[in-house]
Order: sequence, then C-alpha cells, then structure tokens
Amino acid sequence: MVDFPVTLDSLYRAPLPSSLFFLTHLLLLFPPGKLDSDPKEVKVVGPGESILAHVGEEVEFLCHLFPTLDAEHMEILWFHSQASNVVHLYHEQQELSHRQMAEFQNRTKLIKDEIREGSVVLQLHHVVPSDEGSYGCRFLSADFTEEALWELEVAGLGSAPHISLEGFKEGGIHLRCHSNGWYPKPQVQWRDHQGRCLPPESETITQDAQGLFSLETSMVLQEGSLYNVSCSIQNPLLVQKKECIIQIADVFLPRTSPWRGAFFGTLPTLSLLLVLLAWYFFQKQQRTHETLKKQAEMEKVSSNNKHLWESAQHTCFNIPARLKLDAECPFEPSPASCQSCHRYTVKYCLASLVSLACTASP
Repeated sequence: MVDFPVTLDSLYRAPLPSSLFFLTHLLLLFPPGKLDSDPKEVKVVGPGESILAHVGEEVEFLCHLFPTLDAEHMEILWFHSQASNVVHLYHEQQELSHRQMAEFQNRTKLIKDEIREGSVVLQLHHVVPSDEGSYGCRFLSADFTEEALWELEVAGLGSAPHISLEGFKEGGIHLRCHSNGWYPKPQVQWRDHQGRCLPPESETITQDAQGLFSLETSMVLQEGSLYNVSCSIQNPLLVQKKECIIQIADVFLPRTSPWRGAFFGTLPTLSLLLVLLAWYFFQKQQRTHETLKKQAEMEKVSSNNKHLWESAQHTCFNIPARLKLDAECPFEPSPASCQSCHRYTVKYCLASLVSLACTASP
C-alpha cells in the first residue's frame, strides 16, 4: 500500500465532483418538500388512533401530508363516521360552512397557518357526548386522494356526590346519594370506614337530552360503633372518581338512641295536653263572644230609651201657656230639672213617654 501525503491546503484546493456540485445547487433552489412527489407515496397523517375529549371543552384534529406538500389549492374534508357527514370542508381556498352537518355548525374553526406546508388543524368547540365516534380527514388534489382515520372518545366528570339523611327506616338510618353530569355511565359504590362495600337499597341512573347521566342511590345504615360512610362515583373511561364522606355516631341509630325512646314515651302526654289547651281557649272565646253580644243589646235598648225621653221632653217644654207647679212628676226628670222651663211645669208624665198631660192655672 502506498501512502499519499494529504494536507489541508490540498483539500481546499481540490475541486468538488460535478455530481455533488449539482446536488448542492438543486437543494438550494428546491428545498425538501418542494419537489414533486410520487402520488403513490403521499400519505395523510392524522391525530392518531384515539383522542380523548372532555365534555364542554374543545378538541383539535391535526392533519398533515407526508412528505410535505402545498395543500392551499387542495380540497380538505373532515367527516364523522362517513364522508357524507361533513364536519368541515375547505375547497378552492374557501370554507363551505353550508355543507356542514347542523350539529357542527358554529362549533368548528380551521387553523391553516401552515397549509402551504401541508399541515392544518381543525378545532371542535363545546364537545358533547354525541360527538363521540370515528372521524377522518381527506386531502383531494388532481393527482391523489388520501385520508386518515381516528376515534374520538368523550368523557364527562360529573358533580361531587351529595349525601342526605332521609330519616329512620327498618331499624337503621336511611341515606341517599345523588350526582349528575357524568359520561359515560358512571359506577357508584357505598363503603364503610374500613373500605368494605355496603349493599345499596336502590340505584337509579337516567340520561338527559344532552346525553349526560344522573344517578341516585340509597342505603339503610345499621348499627355500629362509629361510621364513616362514603358514596363514591367513578368514571370508567377517565378512571377518576368523586367521593362524599359522612360521619354518623351510634347514638343516632334508632335502636340505641335514648332520645328517641323518650320522645315516643312523652308523645301521648303532649298530645293530650294540646287537646286540653285547645278546648280551654275555645270555651274562653265562646264566653267572650256571649258577653259582647249582651253588652251590645243593652246599649241598643239604652239608646232607644234615651231617644224617646228626648222626644217627650221636647214636646212638654214647648207648650205655649203659663204653667204653675201643681204636682210633682213621679218620673225623671224631677221638677228641679224642669226649672229651665221657667213658666212651664209638668204635672205628671206617663211612664211610656208616649202621651203627656200638662196643666196650668191662671
């Protein structure tokens, strides 16, 4: 083997091969992705096999071409389950909203900042349970048609459960737990302070018009020393749960509570006392009513007598004659009270005050 001396100066002076020189200029003039690609080799890359979205939030569908191609003049279609169910359509550099399904109108937004690099993003706002299912994006040009498919899963974490005490039942305490806003159908479990499962008395799960689930479950808590009872609700898709814990002491249980026995022991006495009080006040009201009625009648008679007397007095005191006291009137008013008549005197007055007789001497 013959060694040839090599120096840096010789390397810098060595001319580049013609093929390497051509390739360098070609890359400068046509960056990667600007070259015409074989249509058979173009692929559409989607978000992946599955996307998880939360109810009420937004989700993004990213699609791009590989290798990189300018998609500005292509048709790009997003669809749900099948191509006829249009989620969003980009055609001839315009977005055709009138082609959308009704349930997706005003809920989508196309981000096309990198469309010349073959990358676009579709945002779907206010996710609802009915959005769940398969989706696809399709690129269509004069040379090729390719698409990518994926699945959208929707999950909703509902409200925190609430436990209420419904009273006593079957020798225990009746508890009820309820929550709403879950998707998909949640799983509920009662547990004691040691984490052991407690059997529910009832369990009801309903679905509203938006597709969200509400649940209500109940149980009867029996005797024990000290209870930390929990109602736990879990979303099977998110593997997340919400829990409510309530602490109940033994004294509240019906069979061990001394207050409950004392209450039911005094209940008959209290009932009798209430009846007697009601009867007493009724009798008192009746007597008061009768007394007021008698007073009203007496006032009416007195008023009538007074009116008759005033009429009779007016009649006697206006007889145009000179009168002299001949005899005293046996009825009121007395002669002394008639002095205001001056020259008039009353001989006598009838008790009925209907007819009066007056005499006078010359």
